Amino acid sequence: MKRVWRWIGLLVVVAGCLFWLLQPKNDANIAELVHSTKAPAGSVSTKVIPQTDLPPEGTRSLFDHIIAQNDGLPYPYDKLVKLIQDQNPNGEMPINILIPDGRSLLKGLADYKHPRSLIAADFEQKNKAGGLGLRPRGQLFMGFVENAREIEVLSYNEAAGRFEFQLVQNYCAGCVPRIVYAQRAICTTCHQGAGPIFPQRPWNETNAQPDTAEAIRIARGGAEKYLSLPISNVLASPDRFDQLTDEGNFINVTQRIWLDGCGLNGNECRRTLLKLALLYRDSPGSFDPEQPLAKQLQKLQAVNYPKQGIAVPESDIFNRDPLGERRGFKGWWHKLTSRDIKLGEGAMNNEDLDAFDRLPKLQARLDPLSQRPPKQTLSANDIDGVYGVAALFSSSDIDQLSEAVNYQPSAYLAKVDALPNEVFVAKPVSRVALMRALLGQGTNYCCLSTKEMSPPQASGVPPLKVKKHAILKDFEDHCFACHRGNPSKRLNFMGGADEDAVLASIKDKSEIRDALDWERYTGTEKANKLMPPRDSIQYEELIDAGKSGQDALKRMREAVPSLFGF
Repeated sequence: MKRVWRWIGLLVVVAGCLFWLLQPKNDANIAELVHSTKAPAGSVSTKVIPQTDLPPEGTRSLFDHIIAQNDGLPYPYDKLVKLIQDQNPNGEMPINILIPDGRSLLKGLADYKHPRSLIAADFEQKNKAGGLGLRPRGQLFMGFVENAREIEVLSYNEAAGRFEFQLVQNYCAGCVPRIVYAQRAICTTCHQGAGPIFPQRPWNETNAQPDTAEAIRIARGGAEKYLSLPISNVLASPDRFDQLTDEGNFINVTQRIWLDGCGLNGNECRRTLLKLALLYRDSPGSFDPEQPLAKQLQKLQAVNYPKQGIAVPESDIFNRDPLGERRGFKGWWHKLTSRDIKLGEGAMNNEDLDAFDRLPKLQARLDPLSQRPPKQTLSANDIDGVYGVAALFSSSDIDQLSEAVNYQPSAYLAKVDALPNEVFVAKPVSRVALMRALLGQGTNYCCLSTKEMSPPQASGVPPLKVKKHAILKDFEDHCFACHRGNPSKRLNFMGGADEDAVLASIKDKSEIRDALDWERYTGTEKANKLMPPRDSIQYEELIDAGKSGQDALKRMREAVPSLFGF
């Protein structure tokens, strides 16, 4: 009998080994995937919404607008989180998650002591007299890995009708951060729908699972927070984060339906789509998807709808349980067949592809690099574009529109019929543009104009290395963090391609002398104009530096000509 059990045990071990050996492995090489990326066929949407790294001219990301309008990028990270929180009318924290053992390009730099921090905006502001409120729900996501000194930002570009992939590089104490646009082809190897992605439930790799949260807490010496975010979380947080990524992902699908589903000359199709979207948004419960107007939309879509349909990209990746992978037979086999990743291995930034490729591969089903089939493929008979366009409007938008039609839903149809044909030409569908067309006056919006913004910067462009003009080293240490690379043109007065240009720009700004004259203005009504700002890390460093800090102030002040040349 013992021999029988011995044979059974041996068979179990052999079966287990065969199971793991036969598991599909992912041989995807990210460097090859990036270089093999091809632009999709010439549909209307690909012509109207280019997939360039930098945003289309005259447009910028929501993140850029928020940073520009708040005088620059806050540091440290808790101040950036607070900035997003302060935009929320209810003052609530953004949805937040910690992932110590994840699947991003920077996974080799995160661990249980320094987990990757994810936040997502989940609010909409009310419209006020003269303007539309901000609506970043499902349109603004950030991921920060402290050891990589880099924030990955995914935010919507209202004017261009696409999400922008950005990086905040060199984000650390005493550093000069750079806000740049990432190489889109790298990002879309995982973000295959060019929008946000997130794991499926039960989200074992996040701090919403007690075991993961406890491992983070132990690694951080019993702390309850990390980067101002709670170490223990509830499942409602990843659940809501998942919903927001799904909403964001469908915005890109909505753009395709609006453009490709209706076609280059499908103005009447888009007009009908807007009518139905307003009817649905006004009263979802009473909306009839079989009504005659919906049948009319299906007929109009049938004229130009792509024969292969419009795919809804899969934004959900399979749940992964990193702690579970280390337990029992599974953990034994994992240790036997792979090596532990040491902190610091792998990519140091989003462009270090070779280093990322040297990390152990995940199973194909768990790896976001693996091609994912679409959630579904829409046809001309589907009216999902109605729900997509409806979702672009805020509750406050609908309140305003309802008031404008005297709370008569049928009046929406007449109002849309009265809009000029140019509203429905083949260009990205925009909540702001539609509200302006429907209401006219009183629809100013915070986040469209780029006239007061500095030019967007591409990743891969090296930062300024101070060699020629020694005085620039003081400005680099104490001023560049806010005044070089700032999305606000007004505050970007230390920008420039080389040292000569930067120094010339500084000398052209005579106000700098007063802003650095602490001796004269400290304790006066002009004290709030002194630089660096009192709540900045640069100010703290100058104070801590004592006499050497005062000497630096003097050198910088003397580098700028006085208002009068005598």
